[in-house]
Amino acid sequence: MKNELSLTQVQHSMLLRSIYLLVAPVMLLFAVLACGTIVTDLASYTCPTSVPQATATTLAGTPIPTLPPPPTPYTITPPQDFYVGDAVFVGQSGAPLRLRFRLQNVQSQPAPPLGGSPRNLVMWRLEIRNLGSATYETIPVALMVITHITTVSGEQTGTWQTSEVAMAAAGFTNENYDPLTPGSTRVYRLAAYIPAGSVNQFAYLLDGEGGNRITWVNAANPYCSGDVAD
Repeated sequence: MKNELSLTQVQHSMLLRSIYLLVAPVMLLFAVLACGTIVTDLASYTCPTSVPQATATTLAGTPIPTLPPPPTPYTITPPQDFYVGDAVFVGQSGAPLRLRFRLQNVQSQPAPPLGGSPRNLVMWRLEIRNLGSATYETIPVALMVITHITTVSGEQTGTWQTSEVAMAAAGFTNENYDPLTPGSTRVYRLAAYIPAGSVNQFAYLLDGEGGNRITWVNAANPYCSGDVAD
């Protein structure tokens, strides 16, 4: 009787393990997909002032040419890259879901080689402000990646993800990923490893998959500075 009970327990344990092996990948997939609110609105940045236009130079005695009117404030929208520090808005003014994103403080430093290959630790911050009336749920460590770098071998396009190891190396612990309530602002600290080189482009997956994304070039806006009103 004792042997029968033991056999039953073993069979039960094996059954549970089989169920776990079948279900765990599905649950992991749901965990990856359930990384926040799916956003379908496109991002945009509007320069708050007109872009200065070069003045014409003429020789003495020649008629002064008529210059075209100064351009109106320019707007960046995908697939164009935004710039570090740009106030990138998603959602129309007054909409339940309206967000403002800002990439900040990009830094890079040498990291211990991996398998003999040199690499860098890249650290940055993403500020998100909820300007709408709906709560915004996001886990930037699962949604923001590096997509373009430059190494001694040339430019590379790929996906370099944030990781727990990189976050720990950067000293980024105990990050707050609670839902972002209306009117609140939070700065998320992020880190990733890349091959030794420099970062050219970041991407944030608004819809969790990449069909709707914000991309930033790792440079200050060369055309204008400042923000439009929220």
